[in-house]
Amino acid sequence: MMLETVDLYVGAGAQAFSTLRSFGGEASQGDAYAGFNVCHYTGDDPAHVARCRRVLAQFADVATLIIPRQTHSVNVAVIGEETVIGDEMPDLDGVDALVTRRDDVALVINTADCLPVVFNDPEAGVTGIAHAGWRGLYDGVIERTVEAMERLGASKNAMRAAIGPCICGACYEVDWDFARRFAERFGEGVVNGSGVKPHVDLRAAALIALGRECIGADRVEVATECSRCDNRLFSARRMGISSGRIATVVRKIKKN
Repeated sequence: MMLETVDLYVGAGAQAFSTLRSFGGEASQGDAYAGFNVCHYTGDDPAHVARCRRVLAQFADVATLIIPRQTHSVNVAVIGEETVIGDEMPDLDGVDALVTRRDDVALVINTADCLPVVFNDPEAGVTGIAHAGWRGLYDGVIERTVEAMERLGASKNAMRAAIGPCICGACYEVDWDFARRFAERFGEGVVNGSGVKPHVDLRAAALIALGRECIGADRVEVATECSRCDNRLFSARRMGISSGRIATVVRKIKKN
C-alpha cells in the first residue's frame, strides 16, 4: 500500500517527510478523517489510526513510532537509550517536541496548519522534531528543541532543519493585536498588514527563530505546500479541528 509524502531534506544520516492524505484508495475529500491519519486525540476511529500507524512504521522501517499528545507547549521529551518503549508512554502527554540519538524509533509530530520543524545533526547523530504552532513558536519551542539536542551532543553549527507543510502567510489571517506581538518578537517582515485584517507568515518567523539559533537559511529546507490551500493535506482552518492531521516524521538511519 503506497504512502504519499512530501520529502524533507535534513542532511545525511536521517530521513524526514510529511504525509499526504491519500492512502490505499481512500478519498481525500468528504470525511474529515478520510485518508492517512495517525493522530489519536482528534476524534478519529482508533482502528483507522492503528492501521495507519502500522503502515507508517513499515514505511519508516522502524518498530516504534514516538507520537506525543501535543498541547501547544514548549515541552521537549528526550528519548534516551534508557527510555523504555512500550505500548503506552504517558509521560508524552503535553509534549510538543522530541529529540533522540536512537536509530530504532521514528519521531512523529502531528499538525493541521501549524509548522512541523525537523532537525538533524549529521555529525553527532542527533535528530529532533518540534510542533511549532503560533503559541509554541512565540514561546520558544524551536529554541528549547535546539537546547535539548545540544545536551545530547549536537552542535548548532552542524544542524540542518526543515519546515514541513503548513499554513502559508497569505492564508494565515489574524487580528491586529496578534500581528503586533509577532512583529515585536520576530520583526515587521513577518506581518502583511495591507488588507482589512493582517496576515502573519509563520514560516518567516520560524526562519528568524532558527537564524537566532545559528541555523541559517542555507541549512533550512522549507516545504512550499500550504495546508489550507492544498486539499491533499489536512487543515483545521479548512476542515475544522475535528479532523485528521499531517504526520511529519524524522528517523535516524541505521548504519550498516
